[in-house]
Amino acid sequence: MNPPAGCHFCNRCAFAGEICGKVAPQLREIEPGHFVACHLFDKK
Repeated sequence: MNPPAGCHFCNRCAFAGEICGKVAPQLREIEPGHFVACHLFDKK
């Protein structure tokens, strides 16, 4: 049980970039009651 330094999913995500392995993403609310913690999420 040794999670990565950054995002806990970076070693399993097909879209993970360099920042994902270094910095944990902050949890943010994108819609009322809907949260996401991902560096790649971009609300459109």
